[in-house]
Amino acid sequence: MRARLANDDTEAFEAIFRRLSEPVFRYVCGMVSDESLAHDLTQDTFAKLWTARDRMASVDSLRAYVFRMARNRVYNQQRDARTRRKNRDQLREAALHGSPPAPDQALDADLLRDHLQDWIENLPDRQREALTLRRQQDLGHDEIADLMDIAPSTVNNHIARALKQLRERLHEHRSDLRS
Repeated sequence: MRARLANDDTEAFEAIFRRLSEPVFRYVCGMVSDESLAHDLTQDTFAKLWTARDRMASVDSLRAYVFRMARNRVYNQQRDARTRRKNRDQLREAALHGSPPAPDQALDADLLRDHLQDWIENLPDRQREALTLRRQQDLGHDEIADLMDIAPSTVNNHIARALKQLRERLHEHRSDLRS
């Protein structure tokens, strides 16, 4: 079955999905206690399996591989949810205890935001695409790699180069700001 999947056999993929989707769903549901989220994570797991099908030749146990993928999807989702919660809490805390910015600070922030948007628009196309998908669409490196049809390491390289270029421009614009 692994060899057929590695050779882009959609029937093999469907058979694997029929055989493993329910056990994977129950496993994920036990980890997240939310059926809707468990369905999404299960679907994500099988979507990832399809995109990783070319690596099946090196997999010893397809069942173990799929369950490990599902576990990793759950852990990534939980980590991302914690990060979003932490950021929301920090923003709420800052809003409660902070004073509104002075008019000149607000103007500086608006100007800097405009510059940043211009700098992003002037990045090389692939860097801009990878950065936008990561930062604005909140996609992971693997998802971006699938969309851009490149390796996840290449996604990382594009994002790292884009951020480096943006830091350099920020430093040129405001040398008093350290990135």
